[in-house]
Amino acid sequence: MKTTPTAQPPVPGPAWKPHVVPLVAALLLFALPSASAEEPAHAAPHAAASASTAECYRLPENPGELLRLDAEMRAFFAARVSRNAPIEARLDAILDAIVGEDGLHFRYEEFGLYDVREAFRRRRGNCLTLSALIVAVARDFRIPARFNDVPVRPNWSRVGRIVLEENHVNVRIETAGSIYEIDFDPRLNRQASRERGRIISNQRACATLYSNAGVYRLIDDDHAGALRYMRLATQTDPSYAAGWTNLAGAHLLAHDPDGARHCYDRALAADPAHLAAIDGLARLSREAGDTARAEKLQRRISRYRERNPYYLLYLARGKLAANDIQGAHQYLSRAVRIKDDDPEILAALVEISSRLGHTRESARWSQRLGALPKEQDTAVR
Repeated sequence: MKTTPTAQPPVPGPAWKPHVVPLVAALLLFALPSASAEEPAHAAPHAAASASTAECYRLPENPGELLRLDAEMRAFFAARVSRNAPIEARLDAILDAIVGEDGLHFRYEEFGLYDVREAFRRRRGNCLTLSALIVAVARDFRIPARFNDVPVRPNWSRVGRIVLEENHVNVRIETAGSIYEIDFDPRLNRQASRERGRIISNQRACATLYSNAGVYRLIDDDHAGALRYMRLATQTDPSYAAGWTNLAGAHLLAHDPDGARHCYDRALAADPAHLAAIDGLARLSREAGDTARAEKLQRRISRYRERNPYYLLYLARGKLAANDIQGAHQYLSRAVRIKDDDPEILAALVEISSRLGHTRESARWSQRLGALPKEQDTAVR
């Protein structure tokens, strides 16, 4: 945390008032096509990191426990927040009590998914944990805080054959005269202010927490733990299409196509336009030999697939295997426009540009690759 949240002065009528708090990622899991000689499976740089960092902590399996404050927490915040103060003063005091040096001095922990009581005890957690803590405490002080799904361009990352699409959730508060959005990134905050986002329920937020915990377990090769959390996600909110898609991805990685197909069907029952589920069913249909259905489904999601930089990298490798250097370059050029900090995409561009005789372009991508942090420069994410 490099900044301290502050409330802005009130203005007449409805107004957007950003506050500074880290953002929340809702993870959507994908499994890449099977590895080939042209696309080896790589070791994950963060494998085993999440479980060790979180000290094998397990979320409570009752979703009602995830946002519940205890007596110690109430006493801590009661000493720092006046229940009779104006809403902005209460909100500022709550945020300062959580992230301020004289309060919890809350610290970021990448894999720290905790219920709010555990987050209070450890004084650390990841962005989703922190937002849950803010929502829970704010509500205890009669501030109507809610989780907000913000329409932003997703962020992609990769761990071995697992591809993650990170979407954005923040905290939104609506009162009689003002609307507050609690967010870390001013760019995202401005976009949220224009598009307003979509309020999500406690059930959806808790399901997101469980589903993300399942993704982290999957990264650590804990398939049993991953399935347990992902099933909790779909039980907590059966209408959560992304939760069903993540559970399908876990079944795929466990070599259970029938289980995956069932989950994709449940995702589409919840949201018939859920493109990630359509994508998954297209892959399963093709692998089962149902080419006609696969092509029908693929026509619906061709543009969606090509928003995934790692799918474009996969296509580029196919072109390279067929000795179509120019075709590989086109796919990689599109991939790098979506994600320009992945070492594997950049390294491929260095090589392909050089083979095409594009010396300056190759040098530019080589410079970009060399500017990446050292731990990222040698890792496939």
